[in-house]
Amino acid sequence: MAKYTKRRDKRGYEWKSAYREKEALMLERGYPEVSPHDFYRELFPAGCLQQESEDGKGNIIATQIRPSGKGRTRQWVIDDSLKMLDKVIGDRFGLIPPISFYGKSHTKENAHELFAVVVDVDYVGKQQLKNLLKQFGNGVQLRPTYLVSSGKGVHLYYFLQEPVQLYRNREEVLAELKEAFIRRLWNDTSSIRPDSPDITGIYQGFRCVGSQSKLGADFPVKAYKLSENRYTLEDIKASIPSCKVDLAPLYEKPRRKSTVTLEEAKELYPEWYEKRIVQGEPKQKSKKQGGTWVCNEALYEWWKRKITEEVKAGGRYFSIMALCSYGLKCGISEYKIRRDAYAFLDHLESLTEDEDNHFSRADVKDALRALKGDRKRLSTIASREWIEDNTKVTIPANKRNYRKQKDHIKVMNTMKALKKQLGEEVREGRPKGSGTAEHTVREWQERHQTGRKADCIRDTGLAKHTVYKWWKDINNENI
Repeated sequence: MAKYTKRRDKRGYEWKSAYREKEALMLERGYPEVSPHDFYRELFPAGCLQQESEDGKGNIIATQIRPSGKGRTRQWVIDDSLKMLDKVIGDRFGLIPPISFYGKSHTKENAHELFAVVVDVDYVGKQQLKNLLKQFGNGVQLRPTYLVSSGKGVHLYYFLQEPVQLYRNREEVLAELKEAFIRRLWNDTSSIRPDSPDITGIYQGFRCVGSQSKLGADFPVKAYKLSENRYTLEDIKASIPSCKVDLAPLYEKPRRKSTVTLEEAKELYPEWYEKRIVQGEPKQKSKKQGGTWVCNEALYEWWKRKITEEVKAGGRYFSIMALCSYGLKCGISEYKIRRDAYAFLDHLESLTEDEDNHFSRADVKDALRALKGDRKRLSTIASREWIEDNTKVTIPANKRNYRKQKDHIKVMNTMKALKKQLGEEVREGRPKGSGTAEHTVREWQERHQTGRKADCIRDTGLAKHTVYKWWKDINNENI
């Protein structure tokens, strides 16, 4: 006889019943429902959005999502009048981020100001909602400004005292703070599936208040006001025990483009001018700036095994995005990445636990859109931590006993020196100058006293930057 296991989810009719129970509970506790227009007016106070063209302010960007083959996904620009809000109120799947944007599309490049930190807690039944309300009341959890009933879950809106400018240098810190906040609020008392937190980024859109929830047209997304509170990011950090997120970068001014002319740069930075302007060397990019590298194809094959063996519902979409990232890192062709992604469709669909959350060909197609963006950015932004968080697959770090690379090198060098003192054999690297690029350049210069760098590059076959690195001028000093 098969062993009985407790279900980790409710059936569709059970969630619809729970929706009604949660609705009655909010009214019973005295939390008033607020209309969509009043909710968004309070989130985006009058005057903070664009009133006239070219006034330097952003707008709300609302998105109407349509499944593949069922109409065109559209985006609506909602200015300070909020007139276009009605385009998504009552819609089947309308999303609005708590952000103002420049332009006409919801992209991080267009993001202007963040007006609220929003946490999505899913799989919230009546008892879980009671637990949350109790914790808001006794101070265990930070009380949100609004609680939005989104169908199976809730969206907790923490309105900010002042909107936060979304400069690119702030993105990482804000994402780190939000992840810590999500893990604080999504737990075994607030969700029937505490092990499946949805780690959403700061640019995430949420179902529009007044639009339909996943449960259907008779179960709209509703907003309930819990407090008059508006918070700072420091307030949010303080509510998370032992939170180590450093907010200092949020107060650093973004770097501005230099106003130094080329003629001035020639005098101020002669080495830079010679390399970048005269010799035309390309700008070197760091990993954070979007640099990339080529890894062994075995890494790509390893991730394909991970998809088959470890990916579960909740991480399927991001597992395909990770496949794209690993593919780009390993120099795999776009054709092969797409072919492999669709080959996983049947397996990923077989992992479905919720009848309202199937995995379709449209999901694979949408995840593969990552290939059409900035490839170098995709191959580096999908870090080990990002892939672990979004796919729920454990990826061991490189074995340095949890040390940073520079610290690990110090330890290894110290151990090598100790072995030498004890008389043990130590394997050394190649002696400096013997068979190295430096030796090759020096030797060529000795044989060609009046030779040029271009001739050295041609004769030795070394890369331009390598020859420039080791070239010496007539005074025998590095340029």
